Amino acid sequence: MNEAAKSLAQMKKANKLVRLAFRKNGPKSFKRGQGALLQALLVDDGATQRDLTKTLGMNRSNLKDIVKKAERNGYVTIESADQPRTYAVKLTDLGRELAEKRIAANDKTAEDIISCLSAEEVAQLDAITEKLILAMKDKGICGKKKGYKVRRKRHRR
Repeated sequence: MNEAAKSLAQMKKANKLVRLAFRKNGPKSFKRGQGALLQALLVDDGATQRDLTKTLGMNRSNLKDIVKKAERNGYVTIESADQPRTYAVKLTDLGRELAEKRIAANDKTAEDIISCLSAEEVAQLDAITEKLILAMKDKGICGKKKGYKVRRKRHRR
C-alpha cells in the first residue's frame, strides 16, 4: 500500500469513527426524513410544500409521507396555504423542542470530537479538507445525486 492509500485509509477510518460518535452521543442525522424536515422548519417555519421540496431536494410524494409521519408523532401541523393544492407545515412546541435538542446534541458531539485538536490544527484540517473537496470537484466528482433510479426486479418465468 502506497502513502496515498494509507492516508486515505486513515481518513476513511476517522470518518467512520466520527459517524459512530454522532450516532452514540446524539440523535440521528438531519440528512433525510423527519430530522431534515424539522431542521428546515426551524429555519423557515410555516414553509409550503413547494418550498420544502426545493429545500430538502425530494419529490412531493416522499415529502408528503414524511410530513404525515411527523404529524402523527406530534412534531408538525399541516395547514392550508393560499395557493391551490398545497399546504403549509408548521412546527409544534414538541417539534421545535426536539429540533433544538437535536441541534444542541450535534453541536456538543462535534465539540467533543474536535476538542483533541488545537485551534491551529482545526484551521489546518479545514484547509486540507477544503483543498481535497475542490480537487475532487475539479475532476467532476461533486457528490450530488442526479436523481433516483427505480430498480425493478425482473421476474423469471
